[in-house]
Amino acid sequence: MLKEFCIWLDVFILLGFTARYVYVIKTNKNIQPTLSTWIIFLLGTSLSLTTYLLAEHHDFRSGILNTVDVISVIITLCSILVWGNRTIRLHAFEKWYLAGAASIVIYGLYTGNAYHSNLFTQLLITFGYAPSVQKMLKEKRNMESFSAWSFSLLAGFIGLVPALIDGNTLAFIYAFRTIVCVSSFMLLMWYFHKPPINE
Repeated sequence: MLKEFCIWLDVFILLGFTARYVYVIKTNKNIQPTLSTWIIFLLGTSLSLTTYLLAEHHDFRSGILNTVDVISVIITLCSILVWGNRTIRLHAFEKWYLAGAASIVIYGLYTGNAYHSNLFTQLLITFGYAPSVQKMLKEKRNMESFSAWSFSLLAGFIGLVPALIDGNTLAFIYAFRTIVCVSSFMLLMWYFHKPPINE
């Protein structure tokens, strides 16, 4: 019962994150998500979900956070392409990132080890924050929405519950990585936050 509740709650929270993020991208020009970050997130979360499903025999329920994350990233990326800053330049980092993703695919195909491939994708997703962090450090101001990212952080905590109930290590790692990455990113947002920014 608790697991089912948390699964649906996670879906609701992540859809809330997506709706809020799309809204601020469309209406608030102070909020400027970095396009390359979300392209990287799409690549990382899709690769993570694929390797997770192969390793965990298509257990969507325990890995609900990763499953809905892919949908959320697709919608967010589309909203940036429609209403946001569509400028993209592939820096050396992004090229290395793409090479890393290709390496994981090659490793997975060569070894057949989806479990270890999934672990590598968690590192890949973590590095996906780099373009946004780099942009924030360069601009010395926050260009992200606290309210939207708060939904994502909450989803990470809720996502731990189904993973723990089922003893699903990969789902737990995904949720735990989400908590660490998002909370760290929000600390940086807070550090560079210069009101007033209507979120």
